[in-house]
Amino acid sequence: MRHHKGVTLVELLGAIVIFSIASSIIALTVSFIINANKEIIENGQANATGTLIIRQIENKVSDLYITDYDYLSDQEFTLYSDFEYVYNNELGDIELINHDPRLELNILIENQQLFINNESVNLSGFTLHGTSRIEMIEGVASTQFIITIVLASEKNIYTFKTNLEVFI
Repeated sequence: MRHHKGVTLVELLGAIVIFSIASSIIALTVSFIINANKEIIENGQANATGTLIIRQIENKVSDLYITDYDYLSDQEFTLYSDFEYVYNNELGDIELINHDPRLELNILIENQQLFINNESVNLSGFTLHGTSRIEMIEGVASTQFIITIVLASEKNIYTFKTNLEVFI
């Protein structure tokens, strides 16, 4: 009986095939994890950016005592404040403050950008998708402005909305 020391060609080829299959599975798994991680990071960035934009719009609107508005198109509107009521701590009374010239808040969607009072809003690497719009619904006692901000990346779109109700 002969005892062979070493590996036969068939055993070597079998080991190479098994190693190749295992390497392919590991490479696919690592690739999948990297791509999933990129998607998770992009989703987080989009949510942070969209939420920040919506909050910025809502805060600017809440700073105004709205007395009038111009709805120019589904891409632009302007809110106006001619006056506001302010509580005076010293007098313990509410005072009427007139604004001359009146205060304005303009929101414009143009060329894949969002402008608030003619200042471009930072979209953090995203572009504004063409489906972003401003809708107006006039009611008896109030007017609603529904602002839809759609952020676009290379592969995905992310939609954010706010509903601003104006009583005049």
